[in-house]
Amino acid sequence: MNVNSPYKEAHLMVAAVRILEYRHQSPPNLEQAAGMLCVSIEEAGRLCRKLVSMGIIETLEKSDEIRLFIGNHRLIEQIPDKAEKNQLSAELEKFRRQKKAERKTIDELRSRQEAKRKKINEQIQHQLKSQMSKDNKS
Repeated sequence: MNVNSPYKEAHLMVAAVRILEYRHQSPPNLEQAAGMLCVSIEEAGRLCRKLVSMGIIETLEKSDEIRLFIGNHRLIEQIPDKAEKNQLSAELEKFRRQKKAERKTIDELRSRQEAKRKKINEQIQHQLKSQMSKDNKS
């Protein structure tokens, strides 16, 4: 479910429960809701647990299946309608910033090393020229 907003996810789950209940004339199970929303059963279960804790939907576990019922759907309006930034994307962004800083440090070190090499080469050339000029005078 690539909605990325808890508010929209809650509305979609409640709508799926309503539609499936209308179609089958009985409360849907978790697998049916997951199928309707085109998400994995695990993702649907995660969303259901979240909505159950808020009182938006209710579940009944019976013989290896979970049936879904709509509780107080008005509680959805208390959920903020903003994109949920998951921890993985935050960690990924942190990693990118760290790598960028490392690249900058490495580039600075390379430029310093290059400057040192040039300076050493210039000194060596100067010494060689001065030594050659002494040899030529002799």
